[in-house]
Parts: sequence; structure tokens; C-alpha cells
Amino acid sequence: MNRALWFLLGLQLRGWLRFGTRSLGTVKGALLALVGLGVFSLWLGSLFLTERTPAYTREKILEYGPVGLLIYCLLNVVSTSGERAVYFSPGEVNYLFPAPFGRRELLAYKLALSFLFSLPTTLFMTFVFQIYTHSFAAAFVGLLLTFQFMQLFVIVVNLAASAVGARLFTLGRRATAAALIVLAGGIAWRVGLMPGEGGAAEWLRAAVHTDVWQAVSQPLRYFFYAFLSEKLWPDLAWNGLLALLVNVVLLGAVFGMDAQYLEASVSASARIYARIQRVRRVGPAASRDGRAFFGLPMAPWWGGAGPIFWRQMTTASRGAGRLLLAVATFTIALTAVWAAAQHEDEVAAFVALASIAALLMALLTVLAPFDFRGDVDQIALLKTLPAPAWRLALGQILTPVLIFTLIQWTALAVVQWFGDRPAPMLLAAAAFAPVYNFLLFSVENLLFLVFPTRVMATTPADLQAMGRNVLSQFAKMIGMGGAGVVAALAGVIVYYLTGTNMWAAAAAAWLAAALFAAALVPLMGLAFRAYDVSRDAPP
Repeated sequence: MNRALWFLLGLQLRGWLRFGTRSLGTVKGALLALVGLGVFSLWLGSLFLTERTPAYTREKILEYGPVGLLIYCLLNVVSTSGERAVYFSPGEVNYLFPAPFGRRELLAYKLALSFLFSLPTTLFMTFVFQIYTHSFAAAFVGLLLTFQFMQLFVIVVNLAASAVGARLFTLGRRATAAALIVLAGGIAWRVGLMPGEGGAAEWLRAAVHTDVWQAVSQPLRYFFYAFLSEKLWPDLAWNGLLALLVNVVLLGAVFGMDAQYLEASVSASARIYARIQRVRRVGPAASRDGRAFFGLPMAPWWGGAGPIFWRQMTTASRGAGRLLLAVATFTIALTAVWAAAQHEDEVAAFVALASIAALLMALLTVLAPFDFRGDVDQIALLKTLPAPAWRLALGQILTPVLIFTLIQWTALAVVQWFGDRPAPMLLAAAAFAPVYNFLLFSVENLLFLVFPTRVMATTPADLQAMGRNVLSQFAKMIGMGGAGVVAALAGVIVYYLTGTNMWAAAAAAWLAAALFAAALVPLMGLAFRAYDVSRDAPP
């Protein structure tokens, strides 16, 4: 590889380290890093000081590990089949492609860069999976070789696609699918076409012990032998060498094909980069190109909040399919909880249902980043709009509040439909749902404006991101708990003043919670005005 590319790798590494330490010079960044370091230290302490029982034994890992690895690689190929090229960032395309570097040199640079950036992830995952191994070194080496295999596997397929062209690649995919069907048929024939008396689990166990699968999966098995090595010498050395030889064979295939991938990479990388930017702004819902399923009429002016609400609703409509999946998942979860507990005690069932619903909604706010979090790159433009800050804040949170409310109402309607008898408490839960969502997203956006960050983390084991998440969850607990205490006090006072009238107490609690939530809107406006785009904008 050219010396200039080695120099560029060094600059990339220095830039990555500078990015990780740059914000430590600020009070906010140092606070987040300290909290994250404390949580990470407690987590490491729990790993080393507490006795843990592995969920899977060595025999189970050796039996089913190669199956999982092969399935993951195939799914990765299928999910990336629409972009049959190696991804390069726009800067790499603009400056490296016209430079006097060969195709193989650029491939070597890309592989070396991916290897360097995979080291922190491997180190972090080693702490997680060390429970299954005999030594830290074996876990690290095994995971590192496995991650490199998964990466090289996808690159080989992408380069083969660039070499043979789209039509032949489609035929190759069909041939591969046919070969997999033949392989599965051969394995099924060896163990019997139908599961035996032991069911599907016994059939799968027999399938992974057939001579056909043992022969096909032997190269994959070397990675797990290295991961589970008992001694550094000769076990880890020998098994690691065999797994490394498998990666070397794939690496030889990468450089041996010498495919004309540059032109395909230019167009594919532009599409992938645009998708990455959408994901960074909006979150996982924007991972694929979408279109609006319906047209929305323009909202009223509402002092400037209406147009913001209309724009966010239009953005949300492009991911309506994924939101419907969230509706189905949430509905199934609540229906199962209600059906399991209703026959014993209706009050206990309602408490369990409300607790599960509140917890799920608090954890799934990333599904609806149609507010300030999704407009992280548009805040400079929002500051120029001729509207008060609090009205802009109100317009930003109306869309996620409406989406979550519709999800909860749908789930509660299905729960009531499956119930044995009418449940007035479900109606009360439906009435409190908009207030809860308003509180939830007000706190979420207020925290974002004070500690701004991207919807998705960009680096593994980021201490500042870990600290930010801890503080965020703690602040949510304080905000939601404060609203709950105020609402409960108002309800109890009205309950006794009205002679134990439950409906009056519920109405008073609802009104108190709504006023508490409304009081957060001016705070969001103040935080929005204090937001400095040049200083606070996350990278």
C-alpha cells in the first residue's frame, strides 16, 4: 500500500482520538464523561466481582454457533444486495479516487481502516462475552477474527457483484439460493424430513450433527474453536491460525478478483451516505427511502406552531409502515399482559398494563424523533423563523405526542375488545395517554436542547454517550415522577373534598398533570433560545 495511504490512516486515527477527547474540555462534556465512566466502571465491576452463569455451554456454542454465523452473513448479504459496491465516504471518493492509487491499494486502505475502527467494538464485546471463554485473550482474538470474517464475506460478495454485473449477479443469487435449498434438503434427508418425537429442537440438533453440515461448516467452526480455547499455547495459537487462514483466503479472493468497482462505488456510496445522514438526523426509521402514503392538509397557523406540526407530520407519514409495525408490537404486548392478569385481579391487571405501557413508551421514543431531535441540523434555520420560541417548541412536540397517543389508543381499544367485560379504567388510561406523552416528549426535547446529541450513537463504548443516557433516564424519572406526585396530590385532595368521588379525583389529577406538562413548554422555549448552533451542535 502506498505510503500516503499509511499516512492518511494515521491522520484518521488521530482525528478519531481528537474527536473523542475534544469535548472533555467543556464542563458539560466532562460531566457526561464522568457519569459514563462511573457507570462503565460499575458495569465492569459487576462482571468481574459477581458470579455469572453462562446461558450457553461450550457444546451448545460449538453446535449452533456456526449456524448463527452463516445465517447472519447471508442476511447481511441480502440486506446489502441493493448496493453492490464497497462503501467510501464522500471525502474518500473526491480525493482518493482521482489520486494515483490502484484499486487494490484503495481496497487495502479500506480494509485497514475498518480493522482499526473495529478494535474498540471488539474490546467492548469481549467484556460482554468473556463469561463463555477461559481467558480474555481467547475471547478477544476469537471475536476479532469473527468480525473480520463477516466483513470480508460481504466485501467478497459485493466485489463479485461488481465484477459480473447486475444480471449475472441476479443469476448468481438464484444459483446460491438453489444451492442452499439443495444443502438444506440434503441435511433434511440425512435426519428425516419431519421432526421426530423430540420435536423441532431434536430435529435441529440432529441436523447440525450430520456429516453434510459438519463438512460445510468446518471453516466457520475454527472461529469458535479460537474463541473457546482453554490455553494460549497451543490451543489459541493453532485455532487462531486456522481461523486466520480462512480470513486470508477471503482476503486473497478480494484482491484476486481486482474488480472494476470504482464507478459502482461512486454512485452507491453517494446513496449510502445520504441514507446515513438521514438516519443520523431522524433515526432508524429513515434507513430506507420512503414516500408519503397520503397528503396532509395544511394545519392552521397557530401562531407559528401549525406549519412546524404539518412538516413533522409529513415526515412521519413517510415511515408509516414502520409505525404500523410499532402499533402491532405494542398492541400484542398489552393484550398479552391484560389477558394474563385480568382473571386474577382487574386492578392489578390495570396497574401491570399501565406500568408496561409507560415503560415501553419511555424506551421507544427513538421511534418518533419528529421534533427537535430530528431537526438537529435545522436548528439554525428554525431560529430565523418569525415565531416565538415557545410556539416553535409546541409545534415540534405535537407530532410525536399525536403518534404515540394513536398507538396507545389503538392498543387500548384492542385490549378492551378482547376483554371479557367493559373496563372503565381503560377509558381513564386513554384519557391520560395524551398528557403522559406530552410530558414524556417535553422532557425528552428539553434534555436534548440542554445536552444535544444525535438520535443514534456513532461510536461504540462512548463514555459521554453512556453518561448522557444515564442522565437522560434519570431526568425523565424526575420529570415524570414530579408530574405524578402533583397529579396524585390533586386527585387525593379532590377525592376527599367531594366525598370520595373517584371521577372528580381523576379529572383533578388529569388537570394537574396537564398544567405541569404545559409549564414545560416555556422551559423548552428558553432552552431553544439559549441553544448556540456554533457551540452546541453535535458532530
